[in-house]
Amino acid sequence: MMHILEQDAALTAGTKPWQPYLAAALGFRNHWYPACYSQELAEGQARGEQLLGERILLKRIDGEVYAVQDRCLHRGVAFSVRPECHSKHTISCWYHGFTYDLRDGSLVAVITDPESALVGKLQLRTYPVREAKGLVFVFVGDGPPPELRLDLQPGFLDSDLAIHPNGERQLVRSNWRLAAENGFDAAHIYIHRHSPLIVEQQRPLPLATILSSREGMVVAEEGQPKGVVKGSGARTPVWEVEIEGVKVRSRFLPREGVRRTSPDTSMWLPCGLKVDPFPTEGIIQFEWYVPVDEHSHTYFVTWGKRVASDREAAAFSREIEDHWKDLVVDKFNADDVVAREAMERFYAEEDGWRRERLYRPDLIITEWRKLASAHNRGIQRRAAV
Repeated sequence: MMHILEQDAALTAGTKPWQPYLAAALGFRNHWYPACYSQELAEGQARGEQLLGERILLKRIDGEVYAVQDRCLHRGVAFSVRPECHSKHTISCWYHGFTYDLRDGSLVAVITDPESALVGKLQLRTYPVREAKGLVFVFVGDGPPPELRLDLQPGFLDSDLAIHPNGERQLVRSNWRLAAENGFDAAHIYIHRHSPLIVEQQRPLPLATILSSREGMVVAEEGQPKGVVKGSGARTPVWEVEIEGVKVRSRFLPREGVRRTSPDTSMWLPCGLKVDPFPTEGIIQFEWYVPVDEHSHTYFVTWGKRVASDREAAAFSREIEDHWKDLVVDKFNADDVVAREAMERFYAEEDGWRRERLYRPDLIITEWRKLASAHNRGIQRRAAV
């Protein structure tokens, strides 16, 4: 009997049902994205970030974060190369002194030509900003932004969920879509079988999970976040195989009579992953794969835990710093980074999106591609700014 993923391939006959996704090398426009952690932007500090190919300057003024395009309208110089602020609310181009009000982007002075007729006539692009749970989110798009919660993993904004403020982030040299698909790939757990995290916990981790049903996998209710959930539907774990008489097996097999549930891993538009629980019971891992350009993304990782007091929240953060962060970031997620970067050349230069040969465990990936194609609010283009 033909598997449902193979049926998809046969029916489409070369025309993919996720064409918009294939066009989204720079991500999806008209969505909220994390730009940095709150603690990375002190009062009065200005810093540059690149999201979806757009250079953006952030500055904190009286506790509030403002965002404008990081490019002087005179000759295109990036303010962030040498941030120069002569007053609280402005940014001045260090090259010729064009000075803009960060609150609305308007040109308010030109230091090297005080009588310039351009003053009051030019205006930088501004970006809506929301700060929540220790992260600064920027809306990259046009018109009024939607509610922030619609572009976040469900539960992230819950009042009793403490988020670790000192999350990790790094620049990864691969397209953001390869990272997103790696995050919930039902068979990629094979690369983690010798991870020190797995060894420490003696966690029964299968070589792969074969998904045989779409039931409950797609979450697309109107007015709610849109995503796919790997923990739903029928799953068959693969614990061992034999190759020329040699058995390849999971390092730790499930013990008889001991039921251990796998974490529910889910991927949400525009680029956020949720793993619950991970790395241990009671802790939720959140990740984002924010496009920088067509060939790189910023990889954000942080953790959450439900708490009843500030003391519990502080204890949770100490636990992350003292024990889990190194195990997760450097000794577990590092394998994922290697895998993403190893795929980049194939997809970027060797027609990988057409030449890939998907198999049964990839059902969750194709469901994500179709959901993202159907529910994104726009495709980001290189000429957006």
